[in-house]
Amino acid sequence: MSLEVGIVGLPNAGKSTLFNALASRRLSDTAPRPFTTIDPHQAVVPVPDENLALLSKVVNPETTVSATVTFIDIAGLVKGAHEGEGLGNQFLAKIREVDALIHVVRAFEDDHVSHPHASHQPGTAEQILEDIGIVNLELELGDIKGKPVIYVLNVGEEELGSDKKVTDVKGKFGGEVLSLSAKLEEEFIDLEKEEKEEFLKELGIGESGLERLIRSAYSLLDLITFYTIKGGLEVSAWSIRRGSSALEAAAAVHTDFAKNFVKAEVIDIAEFLEIGGWQKAKEKGKVRLEGRGYEVHDGDVIEFKAAVQKA
Repeated sequence: MSLEVGIVGLPNAGKSTLFNALASRRLSDTAPRPFTTIDPHQAVVPVPDENLALLSKVVNPETTVSATVTFIDIAGLVKGAHEGEGLGNQFLAKIREVDALIHVVRAFEDDHVSHPHASHQPGTAEQILEDIGIVNLELELGDIKGKPVIYVLNVGEEELGSDKKVTDVKGKFGGEVLSLSAKLEEEFIDLEKEEKEEFLKELGIGESGLERLIRSAYSLLDLITFYTIKGGLEVSAWSIRRGSSALEAAAAVHTDFAKNFVKAEVIDIAEFLEIGGWQKAKEKGKVRLEGRGYEVHDGDVIEFKAAVQKA
């Protein structure tokens, strides 16, 4: 299912740096000046999924396909954006199209990176709250209200692991708040997996802020994951809205499955992994038969049965 998350914030907050880290390649220009992003870029990003990795290990398929979230890098907003300042109308129009927002907020100090408002003191609690307020006001005046949002505090590397700035913001605007270093996450692009894990260990961090952000965005969109196994050759994770039916899940895989839906064979992934395979699960009577109205649960492994169409 195609759902999009827009990355917004003031100029020089680190939006494009974060986007590059999400995309695992440098698609957006970054520079210590405003409006380095004019045309929005987008990246389809796989969702970290330990269950998918375990499922793939059991099935040993030729291909493993992750569920994804699409992130869009939208240029920085400024005061007066709703009146067209800084190409505001163009950017607000794009923001209206996305399903949720990541609001990147500058929470780092760097004399080489200018702030769009010269009177501000970057990195202070007062500045962080004021910056959030500026963007939120422009969104409201631009008639963008009620969108799910994650506030991402872009901190310096030396502040990783500290929750102080998160605490300063949490509960004041609604939405989830987390901190990460966009610059550090972008630098991880050039590291091998083992090097990255070692670096995080040295910093005393269990996982990257990026992984937390991707999972948070997935949850923000109120998505769940179900899995399919195609002839033992392909294991796939699929995203659908929470509360979706088996018929809607079938349509996400292929329209023909929905059109010719007969039934769904279902087992929870934890039970599947414990038993060790689809055939063994069927032999033990653990695979359930469900109809088109069945509400799909997070972690269901499903095989759809469709009527064969005569030529």
